[in-house]
Amino acid sequence: MSDLIKHYRQLVGIAKGWAAKSLTGWSDECHRDLLQRHGAKNIDGRVSASTLNLAQLGAVLDDYERRGWARTKQYQTKGAPAAKSVPANISLIVKLWGKLGTAGKVKNPTRPALLEFCKKFNSGNVPVNLDVLDTKARQAIIEALKSWSGRA
Repeated sequence: MSDLIKHYRQLVGIAKGWAAKSLTGWSDECHRDLLQRHGAKNIDGRVSASTLNLAQLGAVLDDYERRGWARTKQYQTKGAPAAKSVPANISLIVKLWGKLGTAGKVKNPTRPALLEFCKKFNSGNVPVNLDVLDTKARQAIIEALKSWSGRA
């Protein structure tokens, strides 16, 4: 049995549990009918998802998705802060650096190379991330990158 088929069968079980909790009137009989609609056969008097192939299992999962089941779960640990947005000036620095790399003006358009470039504008210290730079330093970097991109 392929790992993907095994994974899809597990997802069908998860979706079945979700439906039982979330959909009013959903029962095991509804689940069995759904499986039969997609080609499941009776084994020893019960409908089994193990008789479905990969495409049929995918169709069952798609059917659950149409009913509102979210196939991917959003994880957030308790107490962890939500993802913060990137400040516009940091975004601009990264964009300009990428454009310079695309234009062939930067030999190495990677993040470590960008941080090394930023070393000039931060009193010789290489920042671990651009968040530690103050607004004045970020603006100096932006102006330097704009000037560099304007050169022929």
